[in-house]
Amino acid sequence: MLPFLFVFNFSLDVQKVIKPEYALNLIYLGLGASALCFVTWNYAVKVLGVVKTSVYIYMVPVITVATSVIVLKEEITWMAVIGIVLTLIGLFLSESKK
Repeated sequence: MLPFLFVFNFSLDVQKVIKPEYALNLIYLGLGASALCFVTWNYAVKVLGVVKTSVYIYMVPVITVATSVIVLKEEITWMAVIGIVLTLIGLFLSESKK
């Protein structure tokens, strides 16, 4: 990413970064979205194992659509339904013993 800072003429506005709302967002992204997620992922790998935990990463799109409906009050499109169905079929096929 560093070379692109020079290519796209990036400049850091320190005044924006020190505003409370931006600082709190950065802290949330650093601690909540990154650190906490890595800790919970490592715990899941420890409890379930690598293979089983990796299979469940494919549930992320399904959870994202469900969360967007509940939290953001978005409507489910046909493309989202098709994606959810295909994702769940893939999960069931990967978990089947055949």
